[in-house]
Amino acid sequence: MIDDKTLSYALPLPHPDNLLQQDVERIRQAIIDIDQLLYMQTNLDQQQDTLLNEKLRRVKLNQLLGEPLLTL
Repeated sequence: MIDDKTLSYALPLPHPDNLLQQDVERIRQAIIDIDQLLYMQTNLDQQQDTLLNEKLRRVKLNQLLGEPLLTL
C-alpha cells in the first residue's frame, strides 16, 4: 500500500495503486481529521471573537467614563 499524505496536515491520500478497501479507510480517516481541524478552528474563532468583543466593551466603557478604569 502506498501511504501518501498531504503536505500541510499529513492527511492520508488515496492512491491509484492501492486497493479500494485500503483507500476507503484512508479517506474515512482524512474526513475525520478534517472534521477535527475544522472544529478546532471554529472554537478558536469563537474565542477570539469573545475576547475582541470584551476588549471593545471595555474601550467603550472607558470612553463613556472619561477615564481608563478598565484595563484593556
